[in-house]
Amino acid sequence: MLYNVVQSVKTVLKQGMKAWYGMVGFFRSHGIVFRANSRRLLSYRDKYKGQRCFLIGNGPSLRMEDLEKLDGEVSFACNIIYKVFDKVRWRPTYHFISDVVAIHAINEEGMLDKILERPLFSNKDVYAKLKRLQDVGEGVIYLNRINQQKYRVSRNPLAYYVPAQATVMTLMIEMAVFMGFAEIYLLGVDCTNTFTEGHFEKSYTDKSVDDYNLEWVRKKTNRPNLTLFELGEERRLRSLDAYRKLKEYADSKQVKIYNATRGGALEVFERVDFDEVMK
Repeated sequence: MLYNVVQSVKTVLKQGMKAWYGMVGFFRSHGIVFRANSRRLLSYRDKYKGQRCFLIGNGPSLRMEDLEKLDGEVSFACNIIYKVFDKVRWRPTYHFISDVVAIHAINEEGMLDKILERPLFSNKDVYAKLKRLQDVGEGVIYLNRINQQKYRVSRNPLAYYVPAQATVMTLMIEMAVFMGFAEIYLLGVDCTNTFTEGHFEKSYTDKSVDDYNLEWVRKKTNRPNLTLFELGEERRLRSLDAYRKLKEYADSKQVKIYNATRGGALEVFERVDFDEVMK
């Protein structure tokens, strides 16, 4: 009973936040900004108009030699991508983190400095968590966030975005469109169950982080018997739904999204051969 009441109150508050963020986003879209963070975010609108970029996922298909080929390309990476930094010279242009659980894992490993070496895009919750841990300076650009059950494309990151609650890649794609890219290539986006199929590194995260993640979701959703496998499958299906919506959005903006991943289970976007793309 209490849980249902709390959810009802949250729904009302979210509607109010949507209205407020929407109004703020309208003014920001017209160049009326008052905060330094908003000015930084606005400066990225159409910054790369007509160009191409590569969005790197952390799926098991990711190859180190492929990353080396991205020298000179604009690339986005996410979460614990620094695990490859001792194996490759490549570094992403931008870093993305949308989940405080990822910050927990990175902080546990003492690697916060690594994710702050280049511009980091996040949301207000992640930003607040980072600020509590160390001085982040001006290297973090955050977006307002509206949590809701089903993902939808916000269409205006200057107002807010809606997380898919499955993958940070949705935020990366939305920002790539916002930045004006005409071609977006996905690499290492396997769209598989990360808790069973894993990531590009067996030591990507240890069991304690997965357990922390599971307990956090159990408490948040009031499902004490949820398993890691079930959580992984739910996220995989949510991500597929989000990718379909993102494809429709990209098509409406005449933006092409290609899947250059070697293998994996993502068939929403047109597949291309990474080697051919990089010739």
